[in-house]
Amino acid sequence: MRTRLAATALGAACAMFLACGQKPASIQVSPNRVKIYGIDRPQRLVARVLDRKGQPVEFAQAPTWASSQNEVVEVDSSGRLKPKKEGKSVVTATLEGVSTQVHVEIVDVKAVEVAPISSKLVGAVGSTLPLSATVTNSRDRPVVVPVSWSSSDEKVISVSPDGVVTSVGAGKATIVARVGDLQTASEITVDPRPVARLVLLPSTALVRVGDSQHYQVTVYGPDGHLIEGASARYVSSDPSVAPVDAAGIASGRKTGVATIRAQVGNQTAEATVIVN
Repeated sequence: MRTRLAATALGAACAMFLACGQKPASIQVSPNRVKIYGIDRPQRLVARVLDRKGQPVEFAQAPTWASSQNEVVEVDSSGRLKPKKEGKSVVTATLEGVSTQVHVEIVDVKAVEVAPISSKLVGAVGSTLPLSATVTNSRDRPVVVPVSWSSSDEKVISVSPDGVVTSVGAGKATIVARVGDLQTASEITVDPRPVARLVLLPSTALVRVGDSQHYQVTVYGPDGHLIEGASARYVSSDPSVAPVDAAGIASGRKTGVATIRAQVGNQTAEATVIVN
């Protein structure tokens, strides 16, 4: 009886302390590659210890974690990543001589802003309007990173990879700009009424270098009635002299003359800006 009890105890101890042949052969970490958008946006790595057959090792101890670049990202004993600054690092999980590595990249972004935040797209189906996204970092400086775009309702409006929206049908939809898990939205109303005429004012403007001029467009339908709230697509003939933004604000950049063109549906109107 004593021998049987001793064998049972030995078997239990064997299972608990991994002495029955199930030893760590590899470590599986999820996710196996990490890209974090934003400083101070922690993320946790999850490790699974596997035997040589690819089965989870029962009662395995937690691996130890280390970062090759602590000034970029730190990792604690539980696998929690703490971004410190933009850059790349290799995080290693180790247990009983077995290790695996995870490549981590930190991108310093803080916010995404879309302009305009709301607009009314007037004109026949297929009319377009460009949206712009500005991404800033932790120092509130603009940075160039890829932005992904999506529409909440493709039956109302579609959006291209570079943020140009195209009307599909009457209604409202939300266009979302994303960078990692940061996002912001623009509300679009589609009014597929035809446009007959535009008036862009002022027809001629004189501005100094460093100053700006706000252009406004008035839109009329075939019946001669005003279409209120219509958003225009603005383009400058010479952005080096006077670029124009989505709100119709032209900025004097250097001495010269430029033409500001507004488009709503298939109609256009032009105005002149003189910079001195």
